[in-house]
Amino acid sequence: MYQVTIMFLKSFEYYRGIAIILIITGHCYWISGWNFASYPERVLANIITGGTSLFVFISGFLFHQVFYPRFRYSRFMQKKLMKVFLPYLFWSILALLLTYATHIPLPGGFVGPTPSFWDQYLQPIVLSLITGGHFLAYWYIPFIMIIFMLSPLFIGFIELRRQTQLLTTILFLCAALLIQRPVNNILVIQSVLFFTPVYFFGILCSINRDWIYAFLGPKIWWLGAGVLLLSLIQSSYYMGAGSYHKPLFILHGVDINLVQKFLLCLLAMLILHRFENTESRILSNLAGSSFALFFIHGWVIKVLTLIKTSHPYTGGLWLLPFMTCFVVFCSYSMALLIKKLASKYSSHLIGW
Repeated sequence: MYQVTIMFLKSFEYYRGIAIILIITGHCYWISGWNFASYPERVLANIITGGTSLFVFISGFLFHQVFYPRFRYSRFMQKKLMKVFLPYLFWSILALLLTYATHIPLPGGFVGPTPSFWDQYLQPIVLSLITGGHFLAYWYIPFIMIIFMLSPLFIGFIELRRQTQLLTTILFLCAALLIQRPVNNILVIQSVLFFTPVYFFGILCSINRDWIYAFLGPKIWWLGAGVLLLSLIQSSYYMGAGSYHKPLFILHGVDINLVQKFLLCLLAMLILHRFENTESRILSNLAGSSFALFFIHGWVIKVLTLIKTSHPYTGGLWLLPFMTCFVVFCSYSMALLIKKLASKYSSHLIGW
């Protein structure tokens, strides 16, 4: 078993803060009126979109860095249930109550064909909670909970020989490039298959972090060029942005955006390492409240969506940073208020 020294990495605290900002930015496209119609805009969108991969990478890195040295499955899962799943359950119940009160349609496959209580209520609620398909970005929680449940497999991965770790990651990556992400992010097992190599990669980078900082640090510009090149290639033939979404058993090309995100994960790790001894209260606060921002930002975006629908306005790329800052500010303010009101129980409501 590897001897691992637990140490606090300020750079990865900042990394988590930046990752949640990128995730929220990717959800603000529509309310900003940005449809990235031009080629340069698609290049930028392909780099921004997919911040979830950075979040998964961080989770893998910290799993090895923080939890592995004294891992206890029962304690680990208890903490995740209390600080991740319970807030998900709380906000999901609110979302489902709102859905039924306002007659917002749930995904088509959730509601059965008959007027029975099972088809109209129980089945849709169960499927919503299992998949997270009932609210913006909530699919991430069922996915990450399965990743947490599979922790013994990741412990086994950590204790493999380095060559076997690398080969396993490459094989899972090749499979993910073909599997791609599920339609509407609903099929949880497909998300697990797609993001598992990213989690593996985070673990690998934690194990080999000193070598990465020493060997790849001077080559940071090559990583940046690789990210840009892959985005340029993807933008040449794909009118959308980010990773592809498709049914699990249908072949639909190769998702090169995932390869780009592997390079971006490394690039961000190396850049932020240069700020290891720099203090940033803003990024620290964003990192600490990242799960709270995750749970709340969709509600802010829903309100802004209703405003945009009833009072249409024009926008574009220029509006995106302002909308992102506004959503982050509102979400953080709401999280801070809940944290103060709920006191020690706030972690069960917002994960913070």
